[in-house]
Amino acid sequence: MTTNRKHLSHMLPALLFAAALFPSCSSDDDSGRQPQPTGYDIYTAGYKTPGTKAVAAVWKNGEELYTLTDGTNDAWAYSVFVADQTVYTAGYEQQGDEIVAKVWENGTLKYTLGNGGISYAYSVFAAGGSVYAAGSEQSGGAMTAKVWKDGDELYAYSVSPATSQAKAVVVSGGDVYAAGNLRSGLTEPIAEVWKNDKAHFTLTDGKSSAGVNALCLSGRTLYAAGVSGGTAVVWRDDKPLYTLTDGSSYAEAMSVCISGNNLYAAGYYTEGFEEEGVIWKNGQELFELSDGTGSGCQPYSVAACGNDVFSAGTVFGTTRTAVVWQGGEIRYTLTDGSGHGEAYSMFVVPRYD
Repeated sequence: MTTNRKHLSHMLPALLFAAALFPSCSSDDDSGRQPQPTGYDIYTAGYKTPGTKAVAAVWKNGEELYTLTDGTNDAWAYSVFVADQTVYTAGYEQQGDEIVAKVWENGTLKYTLGNGGISYAYSVFAAGGSVYAAGSEQSGGAMTAKVWKDGDELYAYSVSPATSQAKAVVVSGGDVYAAGNLRSGLTEPIAEVWKNDKAHFTLTDGKSSAGVNALCLSGRTLYAAGVSGGTAVVWRDDKPLYTLTDGSSYAEAMSVCISGNNLYAAGYYTEGFEEEGVIWKNGQELFELSDGTGSGCQPYSVAACGNDVFSAGTVFGTTRTAVVWQGGEIRYTLTDGSGHGEAYSMFVVPRYD
């Protein structure tokens, strides 16, 4: 299967690719009794290239809040989570032949994950005074999906020769849910959800390539967004809820969130040599995202509160530009186009001033 992913140029082989992008999951079950926010603080994580190297960065309301690395090595921030006014970010940095997963707190390195060698952090979640990160680490010559808690390995989900990646993590009470993909033997990668230390849901049958990019937990119901056989899909628990595209072109759902009784997903489909960004609401296309003067776009994250829908991602052109959309229109342009930049994750905090 061939896909047109312009954002892959800075990555390692596709097996190691982090499609991104894990969102803040907005579950607003009491939305009918909540006042309308007076404003929002929008945190975004990604990278910029002010020089020759990618610099991991966090923005707040369109302005740079932190640079997490100094530009000596390539580095990317893939997930941001805000709890009690503390900003947690997860990503990784390439250091010579090693790739090192990291978690930052308020712009300062908090944890280096893994045992040295190759490790990736794709998602971060804070709960109960602890910080959880999901990703993968090379073990026995193969990539193994892992969850870390407060910097230490908590769970590993496969062993060599199987390969796996954990793309998302959410925590509720004493339970830890992670999701991504798992490949064993000659089968295609399957979309997999783990609960604590065991497989919880196997979402696909291995006949075509599949994987989960994002999770959202609403009450006791788990929603997953991803791809199955080149089609964008949202699952509810262990069953497909929405097939978002018709399979006529490659597509992925990159993010999912709940606001009130509505489920929103963000993703893209390919059209010729371009990616077209889309927001879906309850399985139906809500709007296509503007690419301004670009030649296509791709959202990686979505968040919603009431009727306000935000997404973060990339506009493609002569360079890649990190942007935040509100509705279908660009609200913030995070990088100036002089070098590449992408926004991989977003966390939206409503204000009630």
